[in-house]
Amino acid sequence: MPVYRKLHEEGAILIFDMGWDDELSFEKYGDYLRLADYYTPNTKEALKITGRDTPEEALRVLAEYFEHPLVKLDKDGCLILEDGTPRLLRNIPEFTCKDSTGAGDAFLAGLMYGLYHGYPFADCVRFGNITGGKSVTGVGCLTEYVQESELLALREKYKDL
Repeated sequence: MPVYRKLHEEGAILIFDMGWDDELSFEKYGDYLRLADYYTPNTKEALKITGRDTPEEALRVLAEYFEHPLVKLDKDGCLILEDGTPRLLRNIPEFTCKDSTGAGDAFLAGLMYGLYHGYPFADCVRFGNITGGKSVTGVGCLTEYVQESELLALREKYKDL
């Protein structure tokens, strides 16, 4: 926590992402969540931490804490809140899943790419869907990935997805 707090004080953009925890709660992780700029839960994590029954309900609770809430829906894409309305950003249809090992980390790489380069939030998530989606097309952690030129081309190709 001291390092996380120092990074926050220095102006770093903080993305909170974690693995499953049976004790996942705002009470347990609140100090981190209050400092984070983004939180990237999957559906199971979002439902657990918010105590809600649907990703849409969880998204609304997360919006009380984050300007740009999101819930990763695995093979279905990612749910974000845009102008107060839930919006589904679907996964890239040309990617076929062989192994999901590392997909969450790959998603984060795309999201961070977009944030670093100042893209609108929906595009940042779209980048995450592209990098995460490409990673599942191979077997093993991050054996498949996109180069920057491919990332940008796929973003343009699927800008309405």
